[in-house]
Amino acid sequence: MATYRLCPPGGGDAWAAPADGTTLRPVVAQATHITPIKRDAAYDHRARQGAVPVQVHYEDGGTSEAVLIVTADQMAFYAHEAARLMKQSGSPPGLPAGRTTTSEGTPCL
Repeated sequence: MATYRLCPPGGGDAWAAPADGTTLRPVVAQATHITPIKRDAAYDHRARQGAVPVQVHYEDGGTSEAVLIVTADQMAFYAHEAARLMKQSGSPPGLPAGRTTTSEGTPCL
């Protein structure tokens, strides 16, 4: 069987791999950042945690949707951090005009 002699970029120990690609695995693109999606967050009273819709951005330009799960303590921390960031930016704190609760009637985060 034919093999390829491989070495890491920049040097290092070389190794051999079968030329048929049987030992190759795809390299997964790494996430670069996550942004909130403008949809209602939800609170699960039984689990005592919130769920915030987010979009995950990858280094190859791809995206996927996910849910950020946060505990009550984490929600309080992020509410404090968001208020601090809004104060630094000069933006007034608050919800979009007329919004105080989600469509399910729970308070907005």
